[in-house]
Amino acid sequence: MTLPFILIVIIGSLLFLPFLGSVHLFDWDEINFAESAREMIVTGNYSAVQINFEPFWEKPPLFFWFQVLSMKLFGVNEFAARFPDAICGIITLCFIYYIGKRQYKGNLAAWWVLCYLGSILPHFYFKSGIIDPIFNLFIFAAIYQFYLAAKQDIVVVSVMRYFFLAGIFTGLAILTKGPVALIICLLTLFIFVAVKRFTWFFRFKHLLVYGLIALFITSFWFVPETIKNGPWFLVEFVKYQAGLFTSNIAGHQQPFWYHTAVLLVGCFPISFIALAAIKKNNYYSYQENLFRTLMIVLFFVVLILFSIVKTKIVHYSSMCWLPLTFLAAYAIASVQKKRLKFSAVLSTCILVFGIILSTVLIAIPVIFSNKKLKDLALANIKDRFTVANFSINTGWTGFEAIPGILLLAVVCTGFYFLIRKQHSKGFYILLTGITLIIPLIAIMVVPKIEKHTQGTAISFFESLKGKNCYIFHTGYKSYAPYFYAQIKPLTANDSLFHKRAQFLNQLGVKKFTDLSQERYRDYDDFEKDWLLNGNIDKPAYFIAKSHDQEGLEKQTGLIMLWEKGGFTAYKRMP
Repeated sequence: MTLPFILIVIIGSLLFLPFLGSVHLFDWDEINFAESAREMIVTGNYSAVQINFEPFWEKPPLFFWFQVLSMKLFGVNEFAARFPDAICGIITLCFIYYIGKRQYKGNLAAWWVLCYLGSILPHFYFKSGIIDPIFNLFIFAAIYQFYLAAKQDIVVVSVMRYFFLAGIFTGLAILTKGPVALIICLLTLFIFVAVKRFTWFFRFKHLLVYGLIALFITSFWFVPETIKNGPWFLVEFVKYQAGLFTSNIAGHQQPFWYHTAVLLVGCFPISFIALAAIKKNNYYSYQENLFRTLMIVLFFVVLILFSIVKTKIVHYSSMCWLPLTFLAAYAIASVQKKRLKFSAVLSTCILVFGIILSTVLIAIPVIFSNKKLKDLALANIKDRFTVANFSINTGWTGFEAIPGILLLAVVCTGFYFLIRKQHSKGFYILLTGITLIIPLIAIMVVPKIEKHTQGTAISFFESLKGKNCYIFHTGYKSYAPYFYAQIKPLTANDSLFHKRAQFLNQLGVKKFTDLSQERYRDYDDFEKDWLLNGNIDKPAYFIAKSHDQEGLEKQTGLIMLWEKGGFTAYKRMP
């Protein structure tokens, strides 16, 4: 058993670690999380989550602690911010191989690993710097404990240890992202029981221990935080989490079917392969098929839950990826044993969608490396900001089409073998090929896209690093100024420090955490007005989207520095 894990660690390291820091962090989430970790290091306060050195109530601190450790090792940079997810990716691959090998006969475990590596978004996210890969791993570990408990005869074997461990993993998941972890786990557990025709494999005492252990783990941070700073964080955190469910937060409203489309497109090709696993087969035992049932329950719990939630972001449904990749592996292993049929319809779907995706990957470099084609394409885009983003020259050569060409070849070759009933060869070519193509996309295509979408602004912020100045972005939400300008907390030597205190005093509060949510915007507007019109003590820099500058273009006393890539920058001197 040792050799496969060594191979997985080596393969995972080769796929996830090289070029990990070769592209800037992406606004919002990647930069948001890295900045919270950086501010912990700057202030030496590792118990408080902050943004712009003000309390940040949207996330608990566990993931930021991982990033802090990484930054202590590698410095404050993109590689360090993404390193925890790369390590999580290696651990996740080892974990799913362990489950597959321990619970299933045959080579399902190996296929599961390959299905994860050979699907687009699941692979890409282990090269990112966001919370969800670690959050999902903790939840999945908890769900796996439920399965181990369900396998036992409750009369003969005590299942308490499984619920104890599930409580630990759920508590860690809550400390990573929030109470939605508990909601997912409990919904999955009780719906799983219902699907099993209400065959209860646990008693109330097991559920009580599970809840108490999860509460105990979370209390390691929530209790000291509440004692130290009062209930503010807990109250605002709960309000924010509730807001995600009941309202559209920060413009992330999407249709009900949004996450279904994300999974179908983003998890290509396993999203199509997994459809063959809808029907179970008798090659696997009852206990083996029981895990399949649990994975189906988990998949639909997450999909339906986050389809109902008003705020919809791509990675909200990322917990679906683990059961989806399992179902794809289950389908492949079953087709190999001739217990399931892989229809020509599914093979054709893979071919058609693969051709579409390949065409896009080929067309983008071809268009943007040719001025006439680029101008023609941009003329058909109505959004002014997007047109300005992609009008700048980022050095497309046309060679960036290579990943798309390779993908087309892999998809067509895989289809050839699938349609000829040589399924093992077809699946292997398809998944292995995509596994190797994804890093090429990350190296050749993603950096160019990043330069178009945010590169101009980030270069500006980087140029301000180390300067004693104020920086303010207006008209759009961004965390990039904080991280890439490496801002420092205000001190008593800064005029803005005292102006903030005076404004809070006018509102009748002593500190930021005493503000109501309605007053947060007033606080931001006050700072903007003072930087534009007040008696500033050092240079102030402003950046806005060029098509919506919120009055900066009419403001007297501002010096325009440049306008390019959809952004406009200004400077105001004392």
